[in-house]
This record gives sequence, C-alpha cells and structure tokens, in this order.
Amino acid sequence: MTLFFLAFLLPVIYSVDGLSMLAVAESLVTQHSFAVPKTLGVPGVGGLYYSNWYPLLSVLAVPFVGLGMIVAHLTHLPVHFVVGAFAMILQPILIGGTTGLIVMLSSRLGSSRRGSVLAAIGYAFGTVALVYAREFYADPLLGLITVAVIYLELGSSRERFELVPLAALAVLAKPPGVILGPLVGLHATLKDRSLKPMLLPLLGTATGILVYFAYNHPRFGGALRFNRPLTFSLSKLPDGVAGQLLSPWRGLIWYCPAVLALAGLSGRIFRRLDVLLILSTALAYLFLYSMREWTGGLSWGPRYLVPALPGLMALSGLLETRSRMALILLTLLGFLVNVPTLVSYYERIDQEDNLSQRVPDTTHWSFAEAPFVRIWGSMAREITDAQHTDVRSLVRQAGQPENSPDSWRTLRIVAVWWWMLPAVGIPWAFGAAIAALIASTGVLLVSWALLNTREI
Repeated sequence: MTLFFLAFLLPVIYSVDGLSMLAVAESLVTQHSFAVPKTLGVPGVGGLYYSNWYPLLSVLAVPFVGLGMIVAHLTHLPVHFVVGAFAMILQPILIGGTTGLIVMLSSRLGSSRRGSVLAAIGYAFGTVALVYAREFYADPLLGLITVAVIYLELGSSRERFELVPLAALAVLAKPPGVILGPLVGLHATLKDRSLKPMLLPLLGTATGILVYFAYNHPRFGGALRFNRPLTFSLSKLPDGVAGQLLSPWRGLIWYCPAVLALAGLSGRIFRRLDVLLILSTALAYLFLYSMREWTGGLSWGPRYLVPALPGLMALSGLLETRSRMALILLTLLGFLVNVPTLVSYYERIDQEDNLSQRVPDTTHWSFAEAPFVRIWGSMAREITDAQHTDVRSLVRQAGQPENSPDSWRTLRIVAVWWWMLPAVGIPWAFGAAIAALIASTGVLLVSWALLNTREI
C-alpha cells in the first residue's frame, strides 16, 4: 500500500493545518524551537508565534524535514518546497502501517487470511484513506494509533503494558485521542471482571494530557490554553451525526462506501465484547466531533472519522465468503469516488467558487454541489491549466498558506510529485514512468498477498 501512495505524493502542502505542522518540524530542525512564522501561528509567550495544531505529527516529520533540507541545499531549490515534499513521505508510511495492523487485528478477531487482506484493501482503496494518504493532516496518525491500541487490548495481558505509551501518544497526535484510554480500560474491566486492568490505559491517557499541558504552558503561558476554540454542544449532535454519516458533502456512505459492507455481518458478531470495543470507539469519535463543527473545513469526506475507519474495516474481514463480493464492489465504488484526488486538489472547488464569487450551498445537503460530483469537472480544468503553468514559479512561492495571493497557482498543476520535476531540469514523463513502476510494484505485492491466501 505504501508504495502505491508514494507514487502519487503531493508536491506541495496546501492546507493551513499541514503548513503549520510542517513549520513546527522545520523550526525544530533549524532553531530547536516550536516557534513558527507569524503567518502560520498564533501569538504566544515572548512575542513569538506558535502553531495551534498538534505536536506529534510535527515531531515524527523531523527526520524527513532534515533530509529534505540536505537535498534542498544540494539542488539549490527553495527549502520550503523540498521539505514539504519530503514530509509528505510520512503519510503513506502511516497508511501502510495502518493497513498492516488491519490485517493483524482482523486476524485476531477471527477472520481468515483472505478476509483480513480484503479488509485492508477495502480500507486503503474503498475509503477516504485513499485521499488522506496524500494530505499532511494528523487524522491518519491518530487512526494508526487507534487500531494499534485496539489490537493490543485484544491480545495477551503482557501486551497491555504497551498501551501506556500508545494511549499517551494518542492525545499528542490529536486531543480526541483522549477517548482511547477510558474505552479500552472499560473493555478490560468488563473482560476480566476487575478494575485493575483499567489502570494502565488510564495512566497512559493521563500522561498524554500532562505532556500536552507541559507543551502548552511555555508557548501560551498556561497549561489549559490551546489558543483555539474548543466548544461542544449537545444541541449540535443530531445535525453532526447526520452530516458525517449521510450528507453528500461529508457523509460516510458516499465517501467510504466500503464500510457499508459491515451490514452483511451476522447479528451475533455485534454482540461480542471485542467488536463492541471497536464500535464504541467509532461512535465516540462520531459523537465527539458531531458536538462541534463537524464539516472539517476544507476537507474531503468525513475527515474527522478517519481514526475510526481502520477498526471498522478490520471487522469486514469477518464477512462470510458469499458476502465478500459486496465488500469488493463497494471498495471499487469507493475508489471511483475518491480517485480524482490522486491527481488534483479537491480544495480547487472552493477556490473556483471564491474567484467566480459564486455562493455555494451552505447546508451541505445538495447533491448537485457535492464535492464528489463537482471534483470531476474541477480535475479536468486543473489538468488543462497545468499545461500552461510554470512549475518553477510555483516552486519559488512554496510554503505560502492557502489564503495567500499566490496560493491559487498551487491548484493549477497536476497534483503529483513528478509533475514538478521540470523545476530541476528532469522531464515529467521520466518521473511519471518511475511513479508507474512504483505503483505497479505496490499493486503486484497486494495482489500477491491476496492470491497467496489459501482460502478461495
């Protein structure tokens, strides 16, 4: 899976979230500081500016950013451009690691080898994982940690000791990860009929919270100062749940159809305690985000539910043989819905509306204006514009946030790394051939894994 997504890496990070977290990684490498440029942060202690996003992805990106800086100096290219491209390598690795854990979790749940592999394929190609393997957001990282925590909880008592650091890292990946410790602790208590097993995951969550507080205090002068609104309201819950599951703009059923295959599972499976842990985790993420702004900003599909997808797709490995065809067909449908984002920026839809002063539907329930409908025309126009875009000019302005005057140029290229190679004198066709070889190798390895399962 990782190889396939490496072939389609984004050359430029577009979102404010991603640029801000990238700036933290750059600052750690060059200044040994968490401070970021004014345009990518909010005011903090000492007149400095700090990112109001989450620290773990930035820290993990440091080796990639460091390597990118070396390459930038060797090639005399702008540092912002090169380190952004290198930081993006982290995301396919996270998605690839998640697919491997889906296979392991599905097997631990009792699925066959073939069922486990199909579940992993369904996640990678039948959900928005296909999209967020190419975006610098923290949600895939939290998804990886979530499925790892569930996998360990369903293992032996010795494996539970590893829950402490993972539960702590979940909070640092993204604060909603705070749900994991209490949920797996409750599962352990119900399973062992003792309160003692609850202590380890709760200890991990408490540690993560304290570290996050320690991260906040020197930046903003207070442990509880996150410098971003954290408002939740139960009154928003019905609209949020409906929007994240059903709306044409963000609904799970439209952008992650592979998950619908779970309807083919036997009712008795949903009464199992291990399955209830997975379902309760998914519901916790759903309800938590439904009580605040659930649309996710300039997102594609239900971005906030990305951490819930690995566990849900692991359950699809339990489908009986006659029900697996539905999983395969729904995976193909999900690939069709999301595939335009492999070569284009979905954010272009919003920019086109802004430039034309067009007022889009704000209810998020219009099928005609749904992103998965409009992306096809946007993709075609982006590819057409790419024929007349100077990539060297784009490289020079890399690192500008999405609301900068020059940001529109980012949305006028084929959104893959090899399209930018002419900036260093290499024909893009050469890079495309390399990318095709990488992607083909990835597909062949996945096919080999599937064909070498004994079950027909």
